[in-house]
Amino acid sequence: MAFVDGQCIQDQYGNQYTLSIDTTHQYITGTMKSAQGTGPYILTGSYVQSSPSDSWIFELTGANSGGSGVPVFKLKGVEPKAAWYYQSGYGGQEFEFTECTVTATMAEAGKASLKPGEFRGLRKG
Repeated sequence: MAFVDGQCIQDQYGNQYTLSIDTTHQYITGTMKSAQGTGPYILTGSYVQSSPSDSWIFELTGANSGGSGVPVFKLKGVEPKAAWYYQSGYGGQEFEFTECTVTATMAEAGKASLKPGEFRGLRKG
């Protein structure tokens, strides 16, 4: 699944991303609506692509503009795959973006109660 300008995509927890793609400069901007109710998050990043048929290698930074949740996170990967990174480093959560019209793979898990010490998605770190 290639990223498309203006398309709604989501991660494994149902966090939804709307991206604006600047193909001339290879910049990505957009917003992320958190399934956990934190944020909202402003996104900025870039990508590289060797040829039009190659996947993008990208990095997005999410900055919390609402005050609740983690202040900053990064998503890095080769589209459509990505992994979460926090201020403390690699978050151990890899996933594949899907279209917003399908059920997120971990949507039900995102609603389950956490045990003490457990984290998911936009954790503090």
